[in-house]
Amino acid sequence: MNFVDDFIQRFETFTQENGLINDKDNILVAVSGGPDSTCLLEVLNMLRTKYRLHLIAAHVNYNLRGEASRRDEQFIQNLCHQRGINVVIHRITMQKQGNLEENARDLRFVYFNKLKKTYNLKKIALGHHREDQAETMIIRFFRGAAVSGLKGILPISGDVIHPLLPFSKDEILQFLKERKMEYCTDETNQENTFRRNRIRNELIPWIEANMNPGIIDKLYEMSQVFAETDEIIRDLITHRLKKCTVSVSEKEYVLDIHEVLKLRPSLRFSLLREVYSQLNGNEKDFYFVHFRQIEEMYNKKGGKQLDLPHSMAVLKEYAKLKFIRKDLLEQIDMTNVKELTEVRNRLVFENYRISMKKLRQLPTKRHPHENRQVAYMDYDKLVFPLILRHRQPGDRFHPLGMRGNKKLKDFFIDEKVSKFDRDKVIIMCDQKNIAWIFGMRVDQRFAISDDTKNILMMKYEIISPGRPRAARRKRQ
Repeated sequence: MNFVDDFIQRFETFTQENGLINDKDNILVAVSGGPDSTCLLEVLNMLRTKYRLHLIAAHVNYNLRGEASRRDEQFIQNLCHQRGINVVIHRITMQKQGNLEENARDLRFVYFNKLKKTYNLKKIALGHHREDQAETMIIRFFRGAAVSGLKGILPISGDVIHPLLPFSKDEILQFLKERKMEYCTDETNQENTFRRNRIRNELIPWIEANMNPGIIDKLYEMSQVFAETDEIIRDLITHRLKKCTVSVSEKEYVLDIHEVLKLRPSLRFSLLREVYSQLNGNEKDFYFVHFRQIEEMYNKKGGKQLDLPHSMAVLKEYAKLKFIRKDLLEQIDMTNVKELTEVRNRLVFENYRISMKKLRQLPTKRHPHENRQVAYMDYDKLVFPLILRHRQPGDRFHPLGMRGNKKLKDFFIDEKVSKFDRDKVIIMCDQKNIAWIFGMRVDQRFAISDDTKNILMMKYEIISPGRPRAARRKRQ
């Protein structure tokens, strides 16, 4: 068997063992014009008939290298035209600032995912190989990644596949030589401005010369060991996570700190990383340093907040640990106010649907939990117009059942209302005093007594995002 046939056979074996390619797959192939992506496109084209594949090549021209960028684009167009493969080119102008590698990658995947949806493609194929795996593992190790990060690049991750992962750079170059294929050379790969280039051009050659000439292969082998280890840890975490979870939603994931602390530190790290991953969509950029910072929050009094990468944050609220997606949190307008000059049957204030009734006596049948959502107040003691608003500095009221006035801030602390939730609370006032803290307590001065002749019943419900806001059609 010649080299090319052996290469193709190994390629097929790897893709079948890892479920990368199926019959009749629609695949987007990312092509830069370099040897790796050129090799990937050629192999997939050679297998196109056998597996009845539908291929579309995609190239992003960042216009960072002037004439060289235009040369690469033309090369890819010719390469695909010769093989009857449709190709789409995306031209953008990037500025050489910030983390250029990360920014380019983010822009690239936004475009790839758009193409995937437009052309109904199932997978995105990338040309990463053994050396890329080694570089990725080294980068993640120095950034403080644990087992999950050290598994490196996976053969398949969601809809992204890496069919060349088991091949070395030399094997890829030999394949292209045997096929008499040209490819583009990116001269910036030799510049050590970028971190990955320094690892590729300086660190790994030094390790090969002074410590282990087979470091690339060794790291590839270890990535497989770490991947298997990570699966075992995830199985353990799945069971433990159920015991630690208080609540889950699209916006937040709440954990019981007492249950979390029953785990060993290594499992705690994996559990917190899993929660971050479930809420964020992936575990990217959650490192051991973040775990240590979260651990330091447990014994601190009051509420604490730690910002995490990708618009994520973790809050410590009494005995709870809350991971949140800041991009989905509602923005509270603390200046928002609604004035009620009379009793209104129905109205809407922000995401609350509110109903009001004037009664002669209390209802004989009352829901056991309605004290949290319904308030009964002495109508004749209220001075209209009533006001719906959020908390203000210096707010005080006389909580029902307690002696004397109390600062609203102290009341929230006693009731264990997180400082991150206090701005959300709606307050109903008359012209002189706070009358009701929604969902919590009526003011003693407006409480019903034996002398009460008229009762104001006020009830609220939170409007879920998908429910119609019918009350908006009424007078406001």
